[in-house]
Amino acid sequence: MTNQGRGLRMLKYGIACSLNETSTRSPIVLRGPIEKLCEEASSLGYQGLEIQLADPMQYDWKQIKKVCSDYHLELTAFATGRELSENGLCLLSDDAAVRRAAIQRLKEHIDCAQIAGCQVIVGSMRKHIPDQSQREKYLGYHRDAVAELADYAKDKNVRIWIENILSFISNFLNTMREVQDFVVDLGRDNVGVHLDTYSMNMEDNDIEGAYRYCASRLEYVHFSDTARFYPGAGNVDFKSHIRCLKEIDYQGFVTVEVKPFPSEAEAARRSINYMKALECVVDIENEAKKLR
Repeated sequence: MTNQGRGLRMLKYGIACSLNETSTRSPIVLRGPIEKLCEEASSLGYQGLEIQLADPMQYDWKQIKKVCSDYHLELTAFATGRELSENGLCLLSDDAAVRRAAIQRLKEHIDCAQIAGCQVIVGSMRKHIPDQSQREKYLGYHRDAVAELADYAKDKNVRIWIENILSFISNFLNTMREVQDFVVDLGRDNVGVHLDTYSMNMEDNDIEGAYRYCASRLEYVHFSDTARFYPGAGNVDFKSHIRCLKEIDYQGFVTVEVKPFPSEAEAARRSINYMKALECVVDIENEAKKLR
């Protein structure tokens, strides 16, 4: 009997994609036109697509949403890190014009997300605090930018998700507790916490405690093993992560954000097979505990 047959709620799984060709060094699993992405993801049992993109206005999001709907797939989020890596847009730039351009581009993501019915991730676009002696100034830049974006997105029913980032990529908001505190202190009810296991594995010392601490605002999760490989190809204890998600009754998506190793198709297949198998193990163990 399956977990669904026993009445247990299963996690929802998504996959990170790009609508155009990108470097295979990037943690993007599938690349190509939306029809190809949907066919591949749906055939493997995924329920959602995360789109990692720059310049969102170049796409017809009504058509993309329709194609996803035809395949019974949900568009989960726009990941915006490519705006930094490809277009140099940074929320903490010393150049006020660059900061303003970054905010305006994220507003374009929000406009498109409203059409697509998805949310917007703000993570690596914040980059580094370049001068720690002026830390409060740069933290102010970031806080003001996110507050402005949240206010802009509110009437559009778009949520902003703040992601934990490794300290060698961004030197603040590295741990889950830091992200939770930032989100709570910001005071915007359409801003949530986005967890990434790759960053958590290096930055958080208490995984279970971090989940409990962030439970009230946790809305999105990336699964990625060490070296950004698919879950099961490295050293991350995903069984513990799944157990924690079940414990806090997490309702959102678990999206794989990994390199296409050994190939796009294999990374996608191995990821979902491993995650679903571990989830079954966790459910069986949890059910067994109830009988003791």
